[in-house]
Amino acid sequence: MSKTLTRTICCKLDVDGHAISLAATQRAFNDASTWVARVCWDESITNTNTAHHRVYGETRERFGLGAQLAVCARAKAVEAIKAVKAKRRDTCPTFGPRGSIRYDARTYRLMSLDRVSLNTLQGRAVCRLVLGARQHRMLVDPAWEVGGADLVWRAGVYSLHITQSREAPTETEPDGGTLGVDLGITNLATDSDGEHFTGTIVHRVRTRYHLRRQRLQEVGTRNAKRRIRHMGQREARFQKDINHCISMRLVHKAAVSRKAIALEDLSGIRERTTVRREHRYERHSWAFFQLRQYIAYKAAQSGVPVYLVDPRNTSRTCSRCGHCEKANRKSQAEFLCRNPLCRHAMNADHNAAINISRQERAAVNRPMASPLAG
Repeated sequence: MSKTLTRTICCKLDVDGHAISLAATQRAFNDASTWVARVCWDESITNTNTAHHRVYGETRERFGLGAQLAVCARAKAVEAIKAVKAKRRDTCPTFGPRGSIRYDARTYRLMSLDRVSLNTLQGRAVCRLVLGARQHRMLVDPAWEVGGADLVWRAGVYSLHITQSREAPTETEPDGGTLGVDLGITNLATDSDGEHFTGTIVHRVRTRYHLRRQRLQEVGTRNAKRRIRHMGQREARFQKDINHCISMRLVHKAAVSRKAIALEDLSGIRERTTVRREHRYERHSWAFFQLRQYIAYKAAQSGVPVYLVDPRNTSRTCSRCGHCEKANRKSQAEFLCRNPLCRHAMNADHNAAINISRQERAAVNRPMASPLAG
């Protein structure tokens, strides 16, 4: 069964006088989604077809939505309910008046000259997409099929998040072995070839943001809170850029050398392990799962297999003789095998990455490819 790759291209939108009609459509669409979610929640409906027959007609009458927008509002509500139940929460999802509008192939249309036609309560609104060179190149790429879109309003600016999909390339059989990747804080990633992606710059930047945030929290004014929010957005963009750079390098190396990639399965690592007080902020703030997602979808685009392996004892086991002992790990950076017949010494993260590359992977699940943010 072939896999399907999806990606999302975020395009700034020049609404050109249609802001009022788009805001009214947003309000009605999200009110409808909240009402549908409440009905389905109270009546324990999670089946899409059952929900459609139950709410479709009333949704159109109550909120004045067109046929397809009513269908999209129902789809948004049902998906939100399924997500809440999957997390075992007992609160019905709700949507604010400025929540996103979901468009499908019948409710929006890409036009020439970078224009887009959007369905609103007052009819069709034609707006202009403000595209960069990379976004334009992605949109016109014939290998990708354009799907639905979400209209998003954030801080007074509208953007259209357009999804594209295509069939994933066939995964190549890794005849060059496996590239193991050890994840950490001092070194964000270390591969089994010995390449380190240092976290020194990240530590310096995060410490600066952390100290600024503490000072602004002590001030507590409205302007200070606004600056904290903007600072958090900058920190998140910095984090994404670092993870993108690391994932691109690792996937490129694996593709060129025809290797698979083996990653540690760090699910629940925060609950299973403890760190010193001075390292807690870094451990809880760095997005290892985001890095794993980036590696997964980039590898899927390149046909590189990705495996998750059990991380237990990978940092305590000697990659030369296999001797496992807690004392083998002299420090964060040093590994020295305590086996008197071996006494192998090397960088601790490199040693762990080699062990990860050799882990049994037959019964391990592969991480799912996530949408690509354009």
